[in-house]
Amino acid sequence: MAHRRLAEALQVSRDLAVSGCGKDGVWPAEGDSCCPSSLACLRQVPLGKDAHGIYSLCFAPGGGQLAAGFGNGSVQLVDASRGLPGPSLFPGHRTRQAVTALKFHRAKPGLLLAAGADGTISIYDLLSHYPLASWTETENEINAMDFCRDGSSFATAGKDRHIRLYDSHTNQLFHIMHAPDFMAGDEFTPLSGHSRRIFALRFHPTELHLFLTGGWDNSVKVWDKRVSRGARSVINGPHICGPGIDVKGDQVLTASWVPRNALQLWDLRLSCLWQTLPFPCSPTQGEFLYSAQFCMGDVVLAGGSGTSGASAIHTGTGQVVGEILLPNKPVHVVASAPGSQAVAVAGAGGNLHLAELH
Repeated sequence: MAHRRLAEALQVSRDLAVSGCGKDGVWPAEGDSCCPSSLACLRQVPLGKDAHGIYSLCFAPGGGQLAAGFGNGSVQLVDASRGLPGPSLFPGHRTRQAVTALKFHRAKPGLLLAAGADGTISIYDLLSHYPLASWTETENEINAMDFCRDGSSFATAGKDRHIRLYDSHTNQLFHIMHAPDFMAGDEFTPLSGHSRRIFALRFHPTELHLFLTGGWDNSVKVWDKRVSRGARSVINGPHICGPGIDVKGDQVLTASWVPRNALQLWDLRLSCLWQTLPFPCSPTQGEFLYSAQFCMGDVVLAGGSGTSGASAIHTGTGQVVGEILLPNKPVHVVASAPGSQAVAVAGAGGNLHLAELH
């Protein structure tokens, strides 16, 4: 029954997209018909906080600007079109923890949201480079954050396993999808919530209310933000330890921190495995992926700690169209600019690399 309702919701979304119901403030669906055949690394960009490592990246719409979040809480902009360091929005502090998620505000252009492992959410003005607001989710470590398609709300998730939904216009928390409380004797089912911490959260790019989460409990759960509690469906298997979930149409991309079969595509409607993508590594290294994203055409980009690098892979052929290797440092995060050829890779020691798909 749940699978049928999910399939119906996705079909309605596709019908609306075909009928041209897009409105102002709604970003277009990602992806196009171009099929890149190579990945060209343009440059490595040294940044002042590189010693603390980069844990999050996010391209602005169009791909001309990139935001980077560091292990000491600092946030810096990068001119991605020229490969030059930009202004710092927050210098960081030794008492701050890593910025684990960055998102450009979809409803209010010119704002950037940053969420960290210390539970802090901050909003920065990109023109004044000044923080406009900041608050903390008490006793939580935020690992993931994303906006819904029209930018009207955003969600966070992390260590305490609860999913919090905020009104993006007022920044007010309007709903919490509570995880089961084992100490209180709450009943646990696959649909009731995550049993271990959450590391990834991703809204569907065309269906307004659907989003996905994944973490240490070897599952990806599909939610509807209109439903007060309980997931719509569950994909069993992926062991998510970073921003390792993406979704496009009926396809779900997962990057698992496991030695083999780490990069996979799933059927969102049926919650079943569709394809395991070959990720290049030696028999002694293992794959151990942290992050993955859909890119333009039929290419995905993924990276982790197994090879200390990221690879772009064509989903139709399984061909590796290019790779970016870090100097014996794990890749924490990869990013793809929506509607653009630009991609970025970064991790321990900073090591921010900008590249393009051709």
